[in-house]
Amino acid sequence: MKRHLAEIDVAKTKIANAQRLDRVGMSNIECPVLIQLAGSPVQLASGRADAFVSLDEPQKGIHMSRLFLSLTEALSTKPISPALVGEVARSFLKSHDGISKFGHVRVNFELMIKRPSLLSDNSGWRSYPVSIWATATDSGTRHGVDLTVLYSSTCPCSAALARQLIQNKFSQDFPPAHDVTRDAIISWLGKEESIAGTPHGQRSEGKARLLLEAPTADLGIVIETIKGLESALATSVQSAVKREDEQEFARLNAGNLMFAEDAVRRMSATLALNKSFTGTSCEVRHFESLHPHDAVAKVATGLLLDHTWN
Repeated sequence: MKRHLAEIDVAKTKIANAQRLDRVGMSNIECPVLIQLAGSPVQLASGRADAFVSLDEPQKGIHMSRLFLSLTEALSTKPISPALVGEVARSFLKSHDGISKFGHVRVNFELMIKRPSLLSDNSGWRSYPVSIWATATDSGTRHGVDLTVLYSSTCPCSAALARQLIQNKFSQDFPPAHDVTRDAIISWLGKEESIAGTPHGQRSEGKARLLLEAPTADLGIVIETIKGLESALATSVQSAVKREDEQEFARLNAGNLMFAEDAVRRMSATLALNKSFTGTSCEVRHFESLHPHDAVAKVATGLLLDHTWN
């Protein structure tokens, strides 16, 4: 027997001289995320979402249950994509027609991608934090993607100082009057005590925000961008490694000495090659091993220029 509920809608209560509210809704909503990668079956992942609308009319509140149900129903029936998230943002406006002029949704999840080792035949899974978001208004919908890559950064200044220490040690061990043979130098270089200094490096984080010219119906652009950024940085952190992979990683770090400024420029230049983006924002953070603080650099382009300090 269905229980009768009084038709009382507190949210519709009018308030005199009510101020317009920019955002009302929910954050950190537990939600399912269906991930469809090319050639693979659909996978279920755990996600967290933000769901908001503006409140432009002088009434007490919005219908949060409508946001929740619209969001979770869409995410549980279709694979995640920028196009799907845009549909959800527009559904927020439809369900709040007459009181809201702005709808926003963000879905955060971890994207697992299998990545090959540098030299060996091994491969391993890497987890990439991804956010797909959309903002809907009467004039249209903006679609975007945020993603994060991890890499190693070796300080150019520290590398130069380490080389100087090695030069000084060589001068001490081989005075000017000493005849030095090629074999003696090779033997000297192989001794632990000969390498008098090593440059400091650190695990580093690169974040990119992409404003899409048009929404895509799959995650292809996300995966393509992750791989492109890792290629540009050249020293992305590794999963499965053997000795040859670790040595190759050391070689790549030596050949790609980077300040935070260098890394963020590499990322931005890579994103500029993709005409599917109408705006980009890049931020890198080097978690210093020399200092107790982080080195940070950020740059924005196109329609995201106003996000430089956000």
